[in-house]
Amino acid sequence: MRSITALVVAVALLPGAAQRRDLGTAVAGASAAMPATPLTPAQYRADIAQLRGALDQTEKSWAPGVKLTALARLDALAAAADTLHEVYFHLEISRIVALADNGHTVVPAQSRAHRYNRVALRLAPFGQQFHVLRATTEPAALLGARLVSIDGRSIDTLRAVARTLSGGPPAWRDRGVPAFLESPQQLHALRLVEGADAATYRFERLDGSIVEQRMLAIAPDSAAPIIAASRWWYPETAVSGTEALLPLLSPSDAPWVLAEAGKPFRWRAAPDLDALVVELRATMDQGPARIRAFLDSMSAEIRARRPGNVVLDLRFNGGGDLNTTRAFVQSLPRLVTGRVFVLTSPYTFSAAISTVGYLKQAAPERVSIVGEEVGDRTEFWAEGRPIQLEQSRIRVGLATERHDYKDGCRAYADCHGNVVRNPIVLASLAPDVSAPWTIEDYRRGRDPGMEAVRRLLGR
Repeated sequence: MRSITALVVAVALLPGAAQRRDLGTAVAGASAAMPATPLTPAQYRADIAQLRGALDQTEKSWAPGVKLTALARLDALAAAADTLHEVYFHLEISRIVALADNGHTVVPAQSRAHRYNRVALRLAPFGQQFHVLRATTEPAALLGARLVSIDGRSIDTLRAVARTLSGGPPAWRDRGVPAFLESPQQLHALRLVEGADAATYRFERLDGSIVEQRMLAIAPDSAAPIIAASRWWYPETAVSGTEALLPLLSPSDAPWVLAEAGKPFRWRAAPDLDALVVELRATMDQGPARIRAFLDSMSAEIRARRPGNVVLDLRFNGGGDLNTTRAFVQSLPRLVTGRVFVLTSPYTFSAAISTVGYLKQAAPERVSIVGEEVGDRTEFWAEGRPIQLEQSRIRVGLATERHDYKDGCRAYADCHGNVVRNPIVLASLAPDVSAPWTIEDYRRGRDPGMEAVRRLLGR
């Protein structure tokens, strides 16, 4: 049985991405394409009615009273259907769905990035700030710069608004914020900038200087693939259509974790650490790459090489199926005589969080979580099938089964069956050792997670 598939929309990150499954439902890249003609008020109302039924009858993550608020917001949106614009409609649907405050209950940010215009740069979160990881030749001087404001609106104001577009912890919400900040069309729809075609971006560069630049937006290409937000961290040339976006970090200077962006499962020997390093960028098959076969080969490799330690890197793992990794991670502490480290970040989501839990639980005294907080709480909802609104083609992730990793689902009757049969009981999944990526680490090609592991091993 497939379990906890993170909500993704045909992202161009890994081999076979177009065949990935979105909370159990196949996703075609064309599903996010804009309707051929603007929607009529009747079509808006039809989509609102469809979503209202799904949120009322299917979605289970609502806190007491919140569902009533969401349904009232939908009713108000329906009443305003005669004056709606498609961008505002998409954003307001996102905000209403996000009231569930659940990471899996979401309108994916990258689907909006695919539909609406975008300036010629790509941002990524470092802490609560957003820095430029890619830019075209013309604004290349902005590479690494921190966004300060857009059309005079401070980043604090913009971030607060952007966080209303998805649920979950703030760091997880921030993974989708760049898709909003990079789009004058979206910013204009919520009255944050003056025009929909351009905006004035203000940055603080790495040398401390301030620069403002009026940036024209580029129209979306409906034929281009949807690219995962985490993809911009990898300095290799991106997928077709984005080659003009130059990376801040040279591929030759990138640490191992940021190389070979197209490989979902990787490993390397680290003799200087007396360790084997295993990286999983998904917890499910990726096209021809079969995860169980890879993990079986890793078990064999560890037995053959007999390293003292193992590092499992899940920092760019958005999830998949919790059943695929459980046996492997539970066995890891028995396969080595030393320590086991698991690297995490806010991109560590869904079934990847389950994987962290099963590993930590297997040997709490010998397994150390290193990095940043994972992308969700120890109690969340998942498993539901997404829907696509018939008129606007907006996809909405829904959640129907609870995951409780603090109490092992002992207090609930609505938990996911695989978690009930294989419970996780941990007080916290917070890092034992904090090792966040800073913009300085990134631009210098340093890997703070692996550096922390080295210190912990005294090497």
